Amino acid sequence: MVQMSKISLRKAYKKIRDNLTDNEVKTLSASINNTLLTQNEYTQASNIGSYYPINNEVIIKNIEGKKYFYPKINKQKLNFFKDSDDFFINNFGIKEPVHSKEAQLDELDLFLVPLIAFNEKLFRIGYGGGFYDKTFSPFTKAKNKPILIGLGYDCLKSEINFQTKQDIRLDMIITDKGVYV
Repeated sequence: MVQMSKISLRKAYKKIRDNLTDNEVKTLSASINNTLLTQNEYTQASNIGSYYPINNEVIIKNIEGKKYFYPKINKQKLNFFKDSDDFFINNFGIKEPVHSKEAQLDELDLFLVPLIAFNEKLFRIGYGGGFYDKTFSPFTKAKNKPILIGLGYDCLKSEINFQTKQDIRLDMIITDKGVYV
């Protein structure tokens, strides 16, 4: 039942996000970036796991003085690589870095995580592959666990508690309307 509703939620919220105009995505992303820049977790981080936005995901503005690392799918998990001008488009239509140095997850201070939908309990719905959950599940009880910040539009907030036991809870979600912690 939960799985079926998660599939339905993913479809419904993806449609909402897909219907945003380019101008709305740029404006809302700018608001989210401005809020992100005020968060101590972000300002104090040096090495940041990020993503290349697709399908109207929040556009992230990189700032000088920080090192950004981008995911590459490896089996059912994500490996993160230093930002590079060389990349290829994978089977999911996502840019992946090539000819770049791989980082160990514990070397990164913080991860910016895309989402299709989220709830106030700080769980997200992604595309359904479970890549982020599988990647970060070993760190849930670690002392120096990396900070996970979801970025999404407030119109993607769900009132439904859709999470399952394998879902990883984020540390915070930043939207155009504010911060959920």
